Amino acid sequence: MSGHDPSGMAVFPLREVARDILQLRMPLEAGIDHNNVYLIREDAGWSVFDTGMDSPAVRKIWTTAFSGPLKDGVSRIVVSHHHPDHLGLAAWLQETTGAPVYVRPEELAAARAAGVPDPSEEAAFRKYFGRNGMSAKDIDRFIDDFMRSFFACAIPRESRTPEPGDRFVTGRYAFEVLIHGGHSVAQVALHDPSAGIFLSGDQMLERITPNVGLWPYGDTDPLANYFRSLDGLESRDIRLVLPGHDDVYRTDGRRPEALRAHHRGMLSKFLRRIRRKMTGFELSEAVFGKQRGIDNRVLALVETLAHLQWLHREREVILHDDLHTTQYERAVR
Repeated sequence: MSGHDPSGMAVFPLREVARDILQLRMPLEAGIDHNNVYLIREDAGWSVFDTGMDSPAVRKIWTTAFSGPLKDGVSRIVVSHHHPDHLGLAAWLQETTGAPVYVRPEELAAARAAGVPDPSEEAAFRKYFGRNGMSAKDIDRFIDDFMRSFFACAIPRESRTPEPGDRFVTGRYAFEVLIHGGHSVAQVALHDPSAGIFLSGDQMLERITPNVGLWPYGDTDPLANYFRSLDGLESRDIRLVLPGHDDVYRTDGRRPEALRAHHRGMLSKFLRRIRRKMTGFELSEAVFGKQRGIDNRVLALVETLAHLQWLHREREVILHDDLHTTQYERAVR
């Protein structure tokens, strides 16, 4: 099912992915070309899971939905994490519908930091990426083209904090709140154990692994926290995953181990590619190749730094710091 404008062009792609759960696929202007928003029917109105990017195209989709499937109103807005394709329109939706926003305060803090709102945070950001080997030109481009525009988004005027183990009774479903680190500092996911349905945000995608990166804000131990989250998910009865990107998929419970195995393989690959003292940026290019887009260069770097942090803690690599640069060297066994 989809909405249409008078010209016959699709205004929003809408489909039922589970009983009383609709998926809206929202356009995204960088990286992956879409993200998924979910509408869950309540006894009166709807709960919303994630909001989409703040862009004219996404606002148009929501406006169309308010006169169609959402005409009964929105009673709750749940935001998985601070990335702008998930949090981006939460403030606007709150103002438009009057519904409360449920989001972790750690995620709101990360959203504020990502927009580099003041000179001290910008200086810290520049220092972090500079000492890990990124050029000043690339840092300038990323701050100007992404942090201040793509990453920056409005913060809801007030919010409620979902706690681990909280239950959201939403129509026929009783979702348990799960909180995960790794991809973000405190990402909210929802699991109904009786239905086996898991609204995963970006934590458990089917075809790709979410970026697990060590940024100058947010999760301070991302790879360890991501592994910990996979351990918890493996023990749950999850049969249908409603992810933040790509298609809904059925699972036999083996996806957490596949994701864990991917990162174990990446740890080995990073270790093999360390030939001498190297900065994080040099190693990111040795493993991921030279990335054309500045956004992909940064994502490769922060993922590299997360894996180097793990290898350093395991004493597989040695960290060398001087006044301006951090370098890594393979430990001699």
